[in-house]
Amino acid sequence: FFCWAGNMKFVALLSGGKDSIYATLLALRHGHELVCCAHLAPRRRRLSSSQDNDHHDDEDLEEESYMYQTAGSEAVRLQVEECMGLPFYVREIRGKSRNTSLVYEERGHDEVEDLFHLLQTVQKSHPEIEAVSSGAILSTYQRTRIEHVCQRLRLTSLSYLWRMSSQRALLDGILDDGGIEAVLVRVACPPGLLPQKHLNRNLRCLRDDGTLDDLHGRWGMHPAGEGGEYETLVVDCPALFRFGRLKLEEVVVVCDESDEGVGILRIRKCRVEKKMEKQESGNESEKGNGNKSITSHHYSTTALKGVVDHVAQSAKSQLPTSNSTMQSTIPKSIQNRVIRSMHLPNVRIMKGGLCHISALISPIACDNNYSNNNSNDKVDEAEAAVREFLTITQMLQTLLSRLTSTSTSSITPQDIIYVHLYLSEISHFAKINRHYQQYFGTHLPPSRSCVAVGHRALPGGRRVMMDCILHCDSGRYLRTDAKDEDSTTDSFLQRAMANHHHPLRKVLHVQSLSTWAPVCIGPYSQANVLRSSLVFLAGMIGLIPETMRLIQSDGDDYAEGANDWELELHQSWRNAASVLDGLDDGGGVAGGKLEDCLGGLVYLSLGALEELSLSSVKGRGNGGGANDNDIPWEELWSRANSISRHAVSCNGGVVMGKVDGLSSSESNSNSNDGIDPTLYDEDGMLYGGYEDEETWREISGSSPSVTTATAPANDASESETPLLMVCLAELPMKAKAEVELICASRRAASCLRVFTSNLCVQSIAATNPAHMPVNANMLWDTGYDFVPSQNNTSESNTMPSSIQITSVARSVGHGCASVSTVMATWIPHGDGKLDDSFESDDLFDLDIAGLLNQMIDSSITSAGAFQDSDGNSSSLFTIDNILNVRLYYKAAIVSPGTSGSIEAEVVNDGSMLRTELQSVLKQTKCVQGYKVDATGGKSNGISSISNNDDIPAYTVVPILGMSFIHPISGSSNSDEHGKHGIPLIAMQVTFVDMVRMETEMWIRYGHNK
Repeated sequence: FFCWAGNMKFVALLSGGKDSIYATLLALRHGHELVCCAHLAPRRRRLSSSQDNDHHDDEDLEEESYMYQTAGSEAVRLQVEECMGLPFYVREIRGKSRNTSLVYEERGHDEVEDLFHLLQTVQKSHPEIEAVSSGAILSTYQRTRIEHVCQRLRLTSLSYLWRMSSQRALLDGILDDGGIEAVLVRVACPPGLLPQKHLNRNLRCLRDDGTLDDLHGRWGMHPAGEGGEYETLVVDCPALFRFGRLKLEEVVVVCDESDEGVGILRIRKCRVEKKMEKQESGNESEKGNGNKSITSHHYSTTALKGVVDHVAQSAKSQLPTSNSTMQSTIPKSIQNRVIRSMHLPNVRIMKGGLCHISALISPIACDNNYSNNNSNDKVDEAEAAVREFLTITQMLQTLLSRLTSTSTSSITPQDIIYVHLYLSEISHFAKINRHYQQYFGTHLPPSRSCVAVGHRALPGGRRVMMDCILHCDSGRYLRTDAKDEDSTTDSFLQRAMANHHHPLRKVLHVQSLSTWAPVCIGPYSQANVLRSSLVFLAGMIGLIPETMRLIQSDGDDYAEGANDWELELHQSWRNAASVLDGLDDGGGVAGGKLEDCLGGLVYLSLGALEELSLSSVKGRGNGGGANDNDIPWEELWSRANSISRHAVSCNGGVVMGKVDGLSSSESNSNSNDGIDPTLYDEDGMLYGGYEDEETWREISGSSPSVTTATAPANDASESETPLLMVCLAELPMKAKAEVELICASRRAASCLRVFTSNLCVQSIAATNPAHMPVNANMLWDTGYDFVPSQNNTSESNTMPSSIQITSVARSVGHGCASVSTVMATWIPHGDGKLDDSFESDDLFDLDIAGLLNQMIDSSITSAGAFQDSDGNSSSLFTIDNILNVRLYYKAAIVSPGTSGSIEAEVVNDGSMLRTELQSVLKQTKCVQGYKVDATGGKSNGISSISNNDDIPAYTVVPILGMSFIHPISGSSNSDEHGKHGIPLIAMQVTFVDMVRMETEMWIRYGHNK
């Protein structure tokens, strides 16, 4: 996996204004080295090249650019060469804004190509350049184009101002923290800012005298001018302008006669006033005060550690005082039994073009031709994994081709919106990623979650397993203008283009290094939004966005503070909240919140368990207490649950809408004083994602009228999110925690009810006197350290144990979408502990098919429970609404090692369990009376190509341990009497009815638009 190098040499893309200057300053503070500066100048304007410039330009406004600031361009050379003492590169803007779509694709004679040629020139003179700094704040239009150029030139985009903080806080940071002095050189905010009155005024004075706050309160103007209300020229920045400051000696105010209130400050003569003493370099001058702005958006490590300490100690205090013996030791003599069988992928085709392809694995595990004694064995394993991945992509391409042959749509990898990638070892990804990138591309790729489940944990000893979610024509939808689509074709694309209420697909793919959220590497997108209703969030680990390094504690005394894995988990939730806040699907309500989560999955690595075990050993020292051979499962789950619940309750510390100026907590504004909602398009993007309102209206002709619905008030249960926590071998970048979410979009949450179902608990007998022959030699191992007895007798248990099935669902709308989480827990007889009287036969005399069937039924009941006005109960979901069943089972022996270390040995690959699940899904399909559509489902526009009789897609995931925290009871794996049991199997079942969802949203959300 990618590890950020740091200390990159970069070129600053400067406009001369406050944003690009401050972004350069922040890049220096983060340890990067400034080599030179570059500028794109407007056509027909000469640049000031000496102190004595006295040229006279025509008093006409130059042609405006959608991409670049042009006002004040005359003085940029002086800023760089004489004030900063750095090399300066300039190019005249020759192109036009020909491609005005938010998704930029290379097109000749576009002004973006001028940036490409400018940076190409810089690279020739400075081949050591690795990155480009820019001042993009909220403009998706600007950011995506800069990222596009950087990608073509293999440069890293640095955008440290991107969604950094609220507009007012950002302005304060620029003026106070950055010490920047700037004057207004362009205004376009009548009747607030007027050319003759405000041009050449000092920005700090306008801030201090309350002018900007007054305009924000009265007209909704951005205090920092992000909406294009004003542009500035920096005359001094002590940390960068080491040699002098600008003096504007002769200026002229030029007004646009066709647009009253719009004007620029034409600089006829300026000079540099030398400073008496040279200040230290930018890097040195920032050592004393360089961290205030860096932590303006994110917690400092110390503050975050305090939060985690609080919730962790709270969790620890709730643990039982007596040591649980739920997991005894299993002899390591168990043979690793492997079935070398064919595993066919299964395809689920839903109404409306949504598909799920699961269990993509190589038909045959690629053998390692080298000896285990070979020193390059790890490398050879990775090469074998690559061969398996290439086989998987060939299989996937064949499936997509067969889908295309039976549909009016052309289905390609660009239509894939989410990928789950399961590896045997995370080290394999380094070689796999190159081929992954070639297959999925780097432009608007799917979101992704990648984890390692352990060596030989996948079926048949394979190294790679993949599944994916796709929507027909969604890739072409992202890359097609409405005017380019052929209306004569009957395809998903044509119908999607005709739907102006709900965009088929939106992708949040930020590739710039910033303080907002981790940059996408791999590649993958932070989030994919389907039909303005469902958000598929990529797996988030505990990276600090501005450095792309895992957050760590300040000290190594585990007994007195939070462990690294706890800090990582909290940072993961914070990163997830930041990504949701940056979504553009709100329809007038900015971003999204963690409380909109439908299905939450928390991954914890073996390293987290080991770290907790080590801290327990260090904390006890030489004293007595707990047994050193105990594995702290209960403490791991309790702490992770407390941290996660706290993060969800406070939205990870992120105030939704604050960056966009819509939060009621914004200073100097009342709850109704946020930015005018009519300045957002129907998808919730400010100015449609363009630079300012004027550009938006000119390009798209968007109406200022936006209708939003008010969501009903949530009750107490609606703020609780079911969380499934699993422990597995490894996570990306050696992370110890990761969060993966499926959420309702803010638009859906604002007009449909998001709620949690009642907790459903049922018990079934665990023992089977008949000793079911089907399961007697079952390959699947329950994994909780029990050896199957070869001499089963009906007299082995006088007190039958039971299995408790607990399920709860989180839904948006009734019958629209839901994620049901189900856990099967074994409750032993007696006092709830595994003691000397326990016989292991209980866990191996299970009717696995019956258990899985009960879990599927329970998930349907929880997700679709509905009571009509007459009090009659029914289910709005059936098995036909299940998109995917993801089943988690424990596949390894986890045992304590020496000095707090933890060892895991995979004992089973779950092949039999996978077969049982397929049989149960087929049986449930038949029992519910739904027959396979012999015509292949023509209503979908796609024929069924699966050999699995159109059953839901399913994935069986091997893990090391699991826990399900009930959101209502708040307890973990407990029955109604509080006895702790042993989790056997967990499921997350995703239900989707996109037709109903879209209809319900259309009814409640501005259908009159």
